[in-house]
Formats: sequence, C-alpha cells, structure tokens
Amino acid sequence: MENLAELELCRRLYKLHFQLLLLFQAYCKVLSRVDAMKTEAEVTNMSEELTLLESCLKVAELGGDVQEDVCMSNVHSDTETAIQSLIETLRGRDFSAALTQVKVFRSLWPNDIFGNETDDAVQTLLHIYFRHQTLGQTGCLAVVGPSGDLSQASSRLMELNLQIREALSQAQSCQPPMVSTGL
Repeated sequence: MENLAELELCRRLYKLHFQLLLLFQAYCKVLSRVDAMKTEAEVTNMSEELTLLESCLKVAELGGDVQEDVCMSNVHSDTETAIQSLIETLRGRDFSAALTQVKVFRSLWPNDIFGNETDDAVQTLLHIYFRHQTLGQTGCLAVVGPSGDLSQASSRLMELNLQIREALSQAQSCQPPMVSTGL
C-alpha cells in the first residue's frame, strides 16, 4: 500500500514538473513577444508626450489662473465638437483654458467622457488627448505616473522573474527517477 502511495506521488510530481516547464516556456514566449513588439516600428509609445502634457497641465492648475466663470464663445452642441475644441486648445498650449473647458463641459454633460466634479481634470484631459491621438490606431501605449512607482514595480517583477527561473532550473536538475508503472 505504501509503495502505491509513493508511486502516485512520483507520478504527480512528474506531471507537476512538466506543467511548470510548460508554464515557464509560455512565460518566455510572452517575454520574447513583448520584447519584439517593443522594437517594432508599429508600436507607438506616447508616454513621454503625455508626461510632458501632464506636467504642463499641473503647472497651469497650480498657477491658479484657471478662470472658473469663463464664458465659452461658441456653445458646443455635442461632445464631439467639445472634444475637438479641447484638443485644439491643448495643441495651442493654452492649458488653463483647457482646464476651464473641461470643467464647463462637465456641467453640460455630467458623467460623460468629461467625468464629474470629483474627477481629476488633468487626468481627464490626458485620457481625452490620448484617446483622440490614437483613434483608429493599434499598438499605442502610454505609461504616465510617478517614475519611482514604475521603477519599484519593474524591480519587483525582475526579482520575481529571477526567482521563477531559479526554481525551474532547480526543478529541472532534480528530475524524478523514471518509474515504470506497467500501465
């Protein structure tokens, strides 16, 4: 009876070993494809552009020269023309006006693409700008945020990757003995 339990344990360990090996191979394929995508010309990284836009918007927001009661010269009939107006304002580098516009548009279309009063206006503008710039395109990415958080996440992922590699190489070097089951 004890031999059958040991035999079953060996079978299961052997299956587990191959499942881990397949998992590691799939993980390596994913990493190589991500690396290949990163070097292809079809991938557009807008992180730098959006980070610069974010810093300009935050400076304008902190500057306090955002006019809350600005009168819009042309009333927009729908959200698409309002978005176009916002994009033109951002391209004209009038960041204070863009912040004011998004707040006015929130009152006209609450809980739409412009968000609501509790949403961060800068993040809303970044989202709208990215969406507009990448409309109809595939392969666009943007990572915006504190660089410290990204480096910490990257180093943790790298540590995890190394631990998985080491565990799998140890598992490969300690292959279970071949047991013939007679099945």
